[in-house]
Amino acid sequence: MKIWNVAIYARVSTDKKEQEESMPAQVQSLKKWLSEKAKEDTTSFYNLVEIYEDKGFTGSNFDRKDFNRMIEDIEAKKINMVLTRDLSRFARNYIDAGYYIENYFIVNQIRFVCTLDNVDNFEEINDIIPFKNILNEYYIKDCSKKVRDALKQRMIRGSSIASRPPYGYKFEVIYEGDNKTITLVPADDETTEVVREIFKLFLNGWGYGRIATYLNSKKIPPPSKKTVTYTNSKFGIWCNGTIKSILTNPKYGGIMMQQRWKKISYKVKTVKPTEVNEWINGGEFKGIIEKDIFEEVQDSIKKRSQKYRYKGDTKHAYSTVLKCNECHGSMSYRKNYNGYKCTNSQKGGGRCSAHSIKEEVLNKIIVQDLRRYVAQFTDEDKICKALTEQKQSKASSFNELEKIKKELKKLDRKFQKVYDDKLNELINQRNFENIVSDIQKKQDALILRKKELENLNEKLECINNTYEHYKDQIGKLINFQLFERELVEKLVSRIIVSEDKLTKVKEVYIYYNFKDSISEMTNNV
Repeated sequence: MKIWNVAIYARVSTDKKEQEESMPAQVQSLKKWLSEKAKEDTTSFYNLVEIYEDKGFTGSNFDRKDFNRMIEDIEAKKINMVLTRDLSRFARNYIDAGYYIENYFIVNQIRFVCTLDNVDNFEEINDIIPFKNILNEYYIKDCSKKVRDALKQRMIRGSSIASRPPYGYKFEVIYEGDNKTITLVPADDETTEVVREIFKLFLNGWGYGRIATYLNSKKIPPPSKKTVTYTNSKFGIWCNGTIKSILTNPKYGGIMMQQRWKKISYKVKTVKPTEVNEWINGGEFKGIIEKDIFEEVQDSIKKRSQKYRYKGDTKHAYSTVLKCNECHGSMSYRKNYNGYKCTNSQKGGGRCSAHSIKEEVLNKIIVQDLRRYVAQFTDEDKICKALTEQKQSKASSFNELEKIKKELKKLDRKFQKVYDDKLNELINQRNFENIVSDIQKKQDALILRKKELENLNEKLECINNTYEHYKDQIGKLINFQLFERELVEKLVSRIIVSEDKLTKVKEVYIYYNFKDSISEMTNNV
């Protein structure tokens, strides 16, 4: 049982008559809370050591007589819990108060409880975090609201809020009275012509990859070299993502559509795409591409995506776990090949080799690995025997746990009675301490044994659950060779395919989920 040596702290700002009743009201309220907490929390004992009262001291600093006396008693290890009514009684200087609550008390293992503001650093409730940052938190939040509203108004009237113009455009500033509007106009340079050519080639039947390869062959700098608006290119060249971003951006069709991405919150810088209904349309302007041409391209993109979609939306077994070792890209299923190839090898610029591997080859490798693993590490007779012993051990430990729980409840009731006797002055301090010490020794021994039994049961349960879970999954693959995407994901963490550029020899590294530590198996293909 935990013993809390409690210090009650109360404060009033002045010695004026209207605050005379505030101090005893604070102390009485805290005593009542302490009494109720003692009855509610049967695992702890609350011993009121001292009451500290500061009359006529401001809360803006900690240069107070009784507060300093309380700190001295904390340093002397007389106190390990501070109890106050609300944060304003403890301090009005939130920064310094944050130091004591978040730093000093924790370092000195002092439990700090503020009853009305629901602060208890022992329970680690979330209220403590905003308390520490209350000044700058509210300031930043208020500023963020004002900035977001101002940006929204700018977007509604068609003013760009971007730091730089999209590829092919330049900014033009227009003033209407006090209102400043930043509009987009074609840059009328190479970048503008490249945008027009991208739309033209796509309408002529070219795909993203072919357009990217064509632009790279002409050594035209990609947007990443001109602006930070598009940063999809990891290799400093045109790629499929960049082409798609341009073709699907409404601004190229003369539509000032903004807020297509936004920060998660004012606290987090991460940007995520927004839903279509969150987009803000600031009106139309003269774009690089005519609006009807832009809409024609959008229709074409939809038709092509439907045309190339596999029937039934087939989920291929290894599509989520296969990675290329050389470019770290994903490997996608190719229907005509009946296997997987590095995605970047199919894109413009020839950034990687195919790293091709048949699906049936992967199936064969994994079945061999699993059979070898099962033969090496599992024995059905031993497992059945172990499970039987586990059940018997669990039954025995369960009975012992129940006895321990009953004995702990008896000791808790005894503690409560001793505590009540002390409050009613039926026993003196010396006898109280002797009785408490004796009870606590018995309780500590029981709690230690209880924890040992619980840890044992947890370990046995974990072993049993792990075996039962993976036994079924491995059996499906070995006995029936049933390879489904969900099944593979349960057994396999990731598969890395490496390919030597000269010899074209491939190696497959497979990382399994069910091993004690992540390891790799190498297979020459």
